[in-house]
Parts: sequence; C-alpha cells; structure tokens
Amino acid sequence: MNEKVLNALKKLNIEYKEFEEAGATKTVDDAAKTLNIERGQVAKSILVKPSKKNFAMIIASGDKKISSKKMRAYFECKTSFANAEDTFNLTGFTFGGVCPFGVENIDILVDKSMKRFDDLYIACGSDSSLAKMSYDEILEKISNVEVDLTED
Repeated sequence: MNEKVLNALKKLNIEYKEFEEAGATKTVDDAAKTLNIERGQVAKSILVKPSKKNFAMIIASGDKKISSKKMRAYFECKTSFANAEDTFNLTGFTFGGVCPFGVENIDILVDKSMKRFDDLYIACGSDSSLAKMSYDEILEKISNVEVDLTED
C-alpha cells in the first residue's frame, strides 16, 4: 500500500483491510461482492474538474450517479469528470484505488447519498484495500463539506 496513504490512515486512526487478491475492490461491484455488502455501501471517490475552479473529489455512494446538473449548480460552472491521467497525476492513484487519504490541494466533498448506511467502505489507495467507516467518521476525519450531487 502507498506510504502516504498508510501515514494518513495512521494519523486519522482509521483501520483498513488489505485483500490478497489484486483487483478484489477495483470496482464498486467487485468491492460489494468481496465484502458481501450492498453496492451503496461502497464509497466511491471521483475526481471532477469545474471549468472555472480547481479539481475537486466527490465521495459518494457506489450505487448513485453524479448529477451533471447538480454539479453545474454547485460549482457555478460546467464541470467534467477527470480522466485517468489527470487523476493519477493529481492523486497518485489509479482506477480502483482513488481515495481521499494523503491527497493534498484538492477540495473533498462528501455526498449525502451515503447517509442511509451505518457502515461504508472506502478505497485506501489500491484495488485491494478498503477502510470501514461511518458517514459521520467520513465527515469528521476526511471532510466536513457535505453536498447533494447525486441523481435522485
């Protein structure tokens, strides 16, 4: 696992689990199947680029889609999803491991779509690691910026 992620998890006192099988948590479906949980309990981290602002990361429930209309209203400009190259260059993570741990200079937004679950599972920098957290822990330890950016 990435050293900056390990340091961030330790500093925040967040327990995580690594799986032996590479790709065990690469997608929302993979993570849900590996843990035998609902897709919505997987907290996905998505990097977006508002046209007039810096990149931002949205953490949202794995069973919800991000609404372009809500993003446009929230950021007050057109917003697009970051490509794989930008995501890696800004976070150091590849698809399946993108997470908010150890990420600097990127606003992190926590979507309310995850409130309905007691336990959430969020990537820890690789496609075979997850941390179990509550919604309140995510707000307390990662970002207290709560948003509503998913489709109803």
